[in-house]
Order: sequence, then structure tokens, then C-alpha cells
Amino acid sequence: MLEVNEMESFYAGILLGVLTRTFVPYLVKLKKNPNLKWQNKYLVAAFAGLILALLTAIILAKTLHYTMDFWTAFTSAFTLHSLSRETQKVLGY
Repeated sequence: MLEVNEMESFYAGILLGVLTRTFVPYLVKLKKNPNLKWQNKYLVAAFAGLILALLTAIILAKTLHYTMDFWTAFTSAFTLHSLSRETQKVLGY
């Protein structure tokens, strides 16, 4: 059986949270418009969200001596990426 330690679960939660926030809106748009083309701006947004989520999680873990489980990391990363993406939209990216 595969054993996953706490940190691997934590990083997997962050990665999957960011990827989910990136691809779900694209898939919804694709369902409405099957001719929609992939744009690299989605990857830029995902990368920015991933960096933001990782930095925030590391800072919180160090200062609060707090460890996150998979679902907490997933939810945090999804939320931070949403905030990052909305800020990018306001700035015109």
C-alpha cells in the first residue's frame, strides 16, 4: 500500500487546488463554446496562483507552527488562486 506522508499530502492539496481552479472554468467555457482554443494566459494564472499558495502556506506553517492536511491545503490553494485570478482580471491580465 502506498504511504503518503503529511508534507506530500499538503503539497498535493495545494497543486490540485490550483489546477482545479484553473481548469474547471476553462472546461465550463469549453462546454458552452466547443470551438474555444486554449490560451497560455491560463497557465500564467495557474503559476501565479501556485506561487502565492505555496508562499502563504509556508509562511503560515513557519509562523504558526501549523500543519495542514490535504483538504485544508486544497481549499486554501483554491481560494488563494481565485483571489489571484480576480486581481489579474481587474488589472486587465
